[in-house]
Amino acid sequence: MKYKIISFILVVFFIYGMLMNLHINQDSILGDIKDKIIRLHVVANSDSPEDQALKLQIRDVIIKELEPKLKNLKNQDEVKKLICDNMEKLKKASEEEMRRLGENFPIDIELGTFEFPTKVYGPLTFPAGSYQALNVKIGMAQGKNWWCVMFPPLCFVDIAQGVVSDKAIEDFKELLDEEELELLRSGERDGKKTVKVKFKLVEMAKDLNKNIAKIIKAADGK
Repeated sequence: MKYKIISFILVVFFIYGMLMNLHINQDSILGDIKDKIIRLHVVANSDSPEDQALKLQIRDVIIKELEPKLKNLKNQDEVKKLICDNMEKLKKASEEEMRRLGENFPIDIELGTFEFPTKVYGPLTFPAGSYQALNVKIGMAQGKNWWCVMFPPLCFVDIAQGVVSDKAIEDFKELLDEEELELLRSGERDGKKTVKVKFKLVEMAKDLNKNIAKIIKAADGK
């Protein structure tokens, strides 16, 4: 019986090692991807129809201000500097639009690193995790959010339908290598749930680790 338990443990360790290796490889690639892109995140005051409509109006103002300035930039540091240099202008333009619409919610704009859930944008699936983003909070910021990839400039392709053109994909190719781009596109090929499953590997590995500890403890008790 003891030998069967030891054999089982060895098999589990083998599977555990494979899962962890796959997770580490993918996590390494994703870390590079997340460091290369910048997202735009606009959070509405609430989920009321009026606040959701206001969110889209503020989104349009931000994109209108940034589009002509960002579309020819290829270096992420240049993009971040340009955003920081124009932060006050973005805030002022957003507040002016707010007043024009007869609202007076405060607007908070910040460039930083924020947590995002898994999101699908056209043919690209962006896994959950920490991303660099221009974060725009309206009022209490308790409503549904709107997001896009600001660099490379997917926001400026088709903000209404989330359509990603061939040119936008070419822009991504300039920024990401083949392996990175393939990982983002795998969600379209295999189904939206596939990427979510892939990035649950670490949780699976943790569960296996707990089970191994229990088995070893039980074996020691015998």
